[in-house]
Amino acid sequence: MREAIEAAEHIALIAHVYPDADSLGSACAMYAHLLRLHKRVTLFCASETIDERLFCLPWADKITSRWSDTADLAIAFDCGDSERLGVLPKCAVINVDHHSNSDGFGHIKLIDKEAASTTAVLMAWFKSEGIKINAKMATALYAGIAEDTLGFMSRRTDASVFEMAAELARAGAEVASVNRALFLRRPLSNLRLKALILSGLFLLSDARIALLQVTREMFAQSGAEETACDDVLQEVLGLPTVSVVLMLCEREDGSLKAALRTDDGIDVGVIAAAFGGGGHHFASGFTATGTTMEALTAKVVDIIEKELE
Repeated sequence: MREAIEAAEHIALIAHVYPDADSLGSACAMYAHLLRLHKRVTLFCASETIDERLFCLPWADKITSRWSDTADLAIAFDCGDSERLGVLPKCAVINVDHHSNSDGFGHIKLIDKEAASTTAVLMAWFKSEGIKINAKMATALYAGIAEDTLGFMSRRTDASVFEMAAELARAGAEVASVNRALFLRRPLSNLRLKALILSGLFLLSDARIALLQVTREMFAQSGAEETACDDVLQEVLGLPTVSVVLMLCEREDGSLKAALRTDDGIDVGVIAAAFGGGGHHFASGFTATGTTMEALTAKVVDIIEKELE
């Protein structure tokens, strides 16, 4: 990976579509490093709308949705499969990831499926190469670790995760401002959407399954973007009887985005994979086309119920 970076003249850093702090944080940390190498670098994401909370990340304001074919190397971050790139690079691709179901695309792969986040994978690479992590890199890396561990509450949070966070804090990571941005700051539109979503909450299978359905009308009524939906998932998972949360969200193109969360023993990554998606054991998702909200709900709930037996 180091040799490919040194040989490249124009490097495109790819955060996945609808980016989170792990994907964009990894890209921003690498962006800061490449600036020190005096490389020509582009920070790319195919999604035109970016969650405004992510602009707490250094260099996030440099992101563009316009791909440049002059790039002779692309580095993709946190993309479990090539479809999440949102582009088909003609150049060599480095795949940096931690998804358990990663399809292993890319000419060079830096994948650790046991890592808590992709930023943790990248941080380990920086350290192995003797690369000094400056304050801006530390802030971006910390954001990815904090969000992907759900504020250090996920099952992947162990002593090593806290050790990484402490090391990044010592390197100058803006811990307090990142935490406020990721876990506290919300626009009014998000709160309005949250109220609409929760008003339609369904509990199924002896209240072990929570179903949330988000329509285009809800987005229009609240003024919120699709990225606002994720906030509700973890809150609903906190209900004492709920083992699995299923959220189905209508997109503008008519497709349905499904998100699955669990804190129980079942693997929702397997469920998502049955519909062509993926993710992690406790958090996964997929996109479906050519179906209705009702039909897809019935299919997914049936599989979840079988897994819960």
